[in-house]
Amino acid sequence: MHQYLQRRLRGMTLVEILVVIGIIGLLAAIMVPSVKYQYRNRAVIEGERQLNAFIGASQARAQQIGRPVGIWVERFIKEAPVPIVGANAALNPALPAGANYSVNIYQAEIPRPYIGDLRDSRVTVANNGTDWIINFPPASSLLNPNNPLIRPGERFKIQLDHRGPFHEAVRLAVPTVAGAAEYVLLLDTVGAGAQIPKAALSGSGVPYTVHRRPVRSFNAPLRLPQGTVVDLSVSGIGPGGYEFNSTLAAAQRPVVIMFQPDGSVGDVYYDGTVDRPLGWIHLLVGRQEQVNPTSPLLDTETETANLMNTANRWVSINHRTGTVTSEVLDNINNWVRVAPNPANLTLADKISFSRLLVRTGTGLEGN
Repeated sequence: MHQYLQRRLRGMTLVEILVVIGIIGLLAAIMVPSVKYQYRNRAVIEGERQLNAFIGASQARAQQIGRPVGIWVERFIKEAPVPIVGANAALNPALPAGANYSVNIYQAEIPRPYIGDLRDSRVTVANNGTDWIINFPPASSLLNPNNPLIRPGERFKIQLDHRGPFHEAVRLAVPTVAGAAEYVLLLDTVGAGAQIPKAALSGSGVPYTVHRRPVRSFNAPLRLPQGTVVDLSVSGIGPGGYEFNSTLAAAQRPVVIMFQPDGSVGDVYYDGTVDRPLGWIHLLVGRQEQVNPTSPLLDTETETANLMNTANRWVSINHRTGTVTSEVLDNINNWVRVAPNPANLTLADKISFSRLLVRTGTGLEGN
């Protein structure tokens, strides 16, 4: 009986325990960096998936309400930092990183159309030799210089007589009459063939419909996973466009992509301008610490910009159909090596190389 208890109570020696602990420590040292790297990649993949779903929800919302709905990509820093007097230029960048990435994306909606304060409100248009002046009726709240509907310098669209095209128009930031609210049609749209009804040139005028700029929705925004951002410094329209890159002067303006009720892309707002895109819209989902607007092609042993990290993702929107495609970044260096004149390649050329998997449809669609 005593011998049986001795066999049952026998355990590991101190040397054996130390060997086991040593093996566990060695395995942990090998596995932890790999797990950490996979987690970082998973955050980017999850951010891309969430952004893709958020875009789809906005398109569904546009179809539901019959008005344009889009995504409002809010810049992380919306105000220019105070420059440090006498400091090195690197401490006062013209392209701040914080103004060129986003972690919060909101839904954007076009407010309900404005057709006047009275049931039969009418508007006239007159040419003063320089501009086509929009004359709203005296009872219109738009003539109040403090009205919140259309602010000074803000663009909007107006349809005359409830038919025909929507004309681009703007409220003058500096009116010709001090303290007045003055509105003009933009000459480029009129000169491109957008016709003004003859009745709008007479004293009786015509009914009108005003579509204002998008506003942020009250719906819950999308917040990307920690460390994951939309890198706006290399995002843009077309094969190699990076129009969403912002300087200090325009850092407070978001990027707004609107979708029509049929799912297609309508207007795109950035840096205070309105654009009707003629190519795909590309948003780069990457890492916050790799946003580098000043050196977007940075690739060293210690630092890598988002554009050079092939584990990052493009979320690309077809401007005609609204279809969303997600792909990893193609390797820019591989294409530079085989280019006939590598020294002549521009930043736009190299960005287009990064988007080749999206543009050619040869990738694995995010897998």
